[in-house]
Amino acid sequence: MSTREHILSEAGKLLSRIGPQSMTMDLVARSCGISKRTLYETFPDKRTLIKECIDAHHQRQNQEVRAIFDSAPNCYEALFKVYKRVREYLRESSMNYVDEIRRLYPEIFAHQQEQERQFVLGLSQVLKKAQDEGHVVRGINTDIAAFLFLSTIRNVHSSDRLQDFGFDRVEVFDGAFVNFLRGMATPEGIEYIDTLLHGRRTPFMNKN
Repeated sequence: MSTREHILSEAGKLLSRIGPQSMTMDLVARSCGISKRTLYETFPDKRTLIKECIDAHHQRQNQEVRAIFDSAPNCYEALFKVYKRVREYLRESSMNYVDEIRRLYPEIFAHQQEQERQFVLGLSQVLKKAQDEGHVVRGINTDIAAFLFLSTIRNVHSSDRLQDFGFDRVEVFDGAFVNFLRGMATPEGIEYIDTLLHGRRTPFMNKN
């Protein structure tokens, strides 16, 4: 691993765990076991480092998602594997991460919004394939469904809203994801969701 890759890896962990406001260049250098001079020779300022950390995270995330969909037997299996990855990330990441990026680095946040548009397009394609697999009801506008899911997930990253209601964001994400899939699912899709959630067949599934 190169010095640059090492810095991005360690800084990315810090950024996720404590947020951009608390992550200082001093702290990054100590975490990497390098001098500040080496750090600044590689990344001229904190803003550049944060942007490249986020870009590296998205690239790594996209590679993981592609690998999941390439190996999964169907779209629902893949979606649940991605859901579990995101769930782990939410548990480990700072509650204020997105709010601080939006407030302190608006140009980086704007770049993330472009990533969101790509997310909506990708999720819509997955849902269309799930329709072909018989798990999602035909006639649903998958573009709108994907957009509505993204809009719901945005609230998971809004610390003020969650604190107002006293919700745990992982629990909110669980509910949003499961209700999203069940709301569009065919009877066969609901059976499959219950299997993936509980690892067993439900009474409804045993009727036949």
